[in-house]
This record gives sequence, structure tokens and C-alpha cells, in this order.
Amino acid sequence: MSIESLGQLENKLQNLIDKLELTRMELEELRSTNTRLEDENTHLKQELSSWSDRVGSLLGKLDSVSDEAEEVAYEQA
Repeated sequence: MSIESLGQLENKLQNLIDKLELTRMELEELRSTNTRLEDENTHLKQELSSWSDRVGSLLGKLDSVSDEAEEVAYEQA
């Protein structure tokens, strides 16, 4: 193998090492983003559950008021 061939091989290996390092950095960034999005998703699910409970409670109160209004209307009739 000639010196020139060894130089080409060294350049190719260095390029592969550089690409691997870049890929590792991108992977770490994606993992970090994924963790942040999972946390945000968990928070939003909790918020949705809270809102759902509040809406259910309000609907229950509306049903109660509606039932009372019907009873008053029936008694007055």
C-alpha cells in the first residue's frame, strides 16, 4: 500500500468519524427534544383531564338546575 493510499484511507476514516460524531450530537438533541415533548404532553393530558372534570361538574349543575326548574313549573301548574 502506498503512502497516498494510506492518506486517502485516513481521510475517509476521519470523515466517517466526523459524521458519526455529528450523528451522535443530533441523536442527543432529538432525545432531549423528545423528553421535553413527553413532559409537555403529560402536562397537557393533566390539564385536559382537569378541564374535563370541570365541564362534567358544570353539566351536572346545569342538569340539577334544569330538574329544579321543571319541578317548580310542575308545582305551579
